[in-house]
Formats: sequence, C-alpha cells, structure tokens
Amino acid sequence: MKTEGRTLRKISARTLYFLWLGLTSLGWVVTGPAAADQNSQIRLGWQIPWATQGQLVMGLKYTNITNLVGLSVDYIGFAYGGPLNRAALAGEVDVLLTADQPALVLLSRDPSYRIVSRMMYNRVCIYVPADSKVRELSHLSDKIVMGPTGAAAERVAMAALSRAGVDLSTIQSGKLDMAQQSALLANTKDPARWPGVDALYGFDPLPAVFKEQGKARILQCGKVVSVVVATSEMLQERRDQLKAFLTGFMLSWNNFTRNPERMNALFSAESRLNVSDAVLDDAASIEPNRWVNSIGELRFGFTRDDFIVFNEANRFLLDRGIIKDSIDARDYIDMTFINELVSDTNLTELAGKVTITK
Repeated sequence: MKTEGRTLRKISARTLYFLWLGLTSLGWVVTGPAAADQNSQIRLGWQIPWATQGQLVMGLKYTNITNLVGLSVDYIGFAYGGPLNRAALAGEVDVLLTADQPALVLLSRDPSYRIVSRMMYNRVCIYVPADSKVRELSHLSDKIVMGPTGAAAERVAMAALSRAGVDLSTIQSGKLDMAQQSALLANTKDPARWPGVDALYGFDPLPAVFKEQGKARILQCGKVVSVVVATSEMLQERRDQLKAFLTGFMLSWNNFTRNPERMNALFSAESRLNVSDAVLDDAASIEPNRWVNSIGELRFGFTRDDFIVFNEANRFLLDRGIIKDSIDARDYIDMTFINELVSDTNLTELAGKVTITK
C-alpha cells in the first residue's frame, strides 16, 4: 500500500480534549487505591472508553455483585490496549479485559498469561461521509483510507476491502486515530467530503456516534474477539479469587442484559463520552450475550470462527513485525474455571440477588 503524504490541518487541542478527553493521545491512566493489597484485591485492567466492556465493568462497580461473590477489586483504567499491556508486563494488573491483537502481543512477550474467558465481540467499521458518492467497499479503489494503523481496525478493514475486490496496492493509507477522527468530523461541515481522506475505519462506539450525528455512513463492520486474560499467579496461587472474579463477570453480563439502560448511562457518564442508548445498543448489536433472556444462555467459550479471527490477528501481527514468532491462541486458553462455573446451579440464585447500588 502507498503511504499517504498529505497532512491534515492541525486540530484544535481544545476540541480534541472535549470530544475524546485526550484519552488516547495522552495515554491517560486512572489508578485505584495506591495501598491496594495484592493478596486480597484483584487489580483489574480495563479500558475506559470501550463499550460494551465498559458496561460490564459498571456492573461490577455499581452493583452488589462483588459482595455476593466475596471479591475486592481495584479498577485500573487505561485509554487503550497498549498502555494496558505495558502495565501487565510490569506486574501492575492481575486480570485484563482486552482484545484479540493486544492479547496475542502480551502472550508473545510473557507466555505465562492465559486467556480464561471470551469477553465479547466488538465492532470495527469502515465509514464514509454521510453524502459521499462511495456506496460500497469496491468503490474505494484508488481512494484515501485512514484509521488507527497497526490496530485490529486496520486488519479487519483491509481484509474487508480485499474481499470486496479492492487491490490494496491502489489505496493511499495513513494514520488517523480515533481522537483525531473525532476532531476532524467535528470541524467538517461538508456532508459529502472530509478534507484529505475518502473513508475512515475505527472502533465502536465512535463509528456509531458518527452515524447518529449524521456525519458518517457505515459501509461495513467486522468482528474483533475480546477476552479476559489472567496472570499465572491468579491461575495457580489465587484460584479462589479468580473463580470469584469470573463468577462476578458472568453475573455482570447477566445484569447488563437485564438493565441495559442503567449500565449504558453509568458507562456514558464514567467514560465522559455522553453517548445515547441507541449508540451503545448499535455498538453491542454484534454480541449475542447482549440479547439473551437468562444467565444460562450466556456464552463464554470460543467457536471455530473465533479461532479463525485469532489466526487472522496472528498473521497480521507477524506481517507487521509486531510479533516475531507465531502465536496459536489455543495454546494459551484455560477454560477450566468458566467451564466449571457454567454448570454451577447456584448462578441463577445469585443472579436473582443482584441489585444496583448507584
């Protein structure tokens, strides 16, 4: 692919801050209590602006779930997966909520970690100006397509374009992260054109926000497999705490299916994204657990298609030189705890005792 040499106008720092709070560009981190006792408290690494993951964290923070399962959690928030991985490698978190690519990168750096559950599917989308003449992916040949390079969004977007018959060598590509995209669209008045770019790709919830605002039209969305990852210490020496956490995680999923509006509102406020229920429902539409009727219907295991996604992520990381050796996700998955919990008849009783505390 050719490298786009054009430079977008300098974006107002004030606009960038208010639209995305500077989370990505500043690598913002919110830490929990400094004196947290690692032996009694699970340090949970999560990503503040990431729906639907954020609503699950709200379920742990703002219900009685942790009390029901006897769990103490230190919530350590990050802007995105890179800083979260660095914290994991520094031994600063015990459990991570993360996506397929950063999980594989972490495993390549420290093979002692294990994936202990599927967390969710989340969308990455390709979108154009609302009134763009581009009506389908095949129309993007010889166009300028930008987004967060090196991320899963690039992987999924380029694979979708290739499947649509686009010769990727004809595309002029460039980096435009989600914060920059927010500022670009906020400062663009023409509904048919964005300055310096024909199409963008990126992660929810922002594509759903752009769509709701009438600033973008989504051409296609793909799937990222997101996971729960735990340290070897949690798996070997703190097994009871890991089991308690995963029980709470399952209860939080069930709580979200029953109280989506409340969890959406809590996430919207805590992330300061101030997004609507419609946007968050759009972002969650790809995840089957969002629409189940009982805790027994929730799925935390992996399908054959999930491993195809993992393999695609592995090839992408190898091709970009982000990892040196191939990583087979199957070698790093330990479903022992989840499989035991899925058959636990007490889950339904516990789910009936969950109450929202905020």
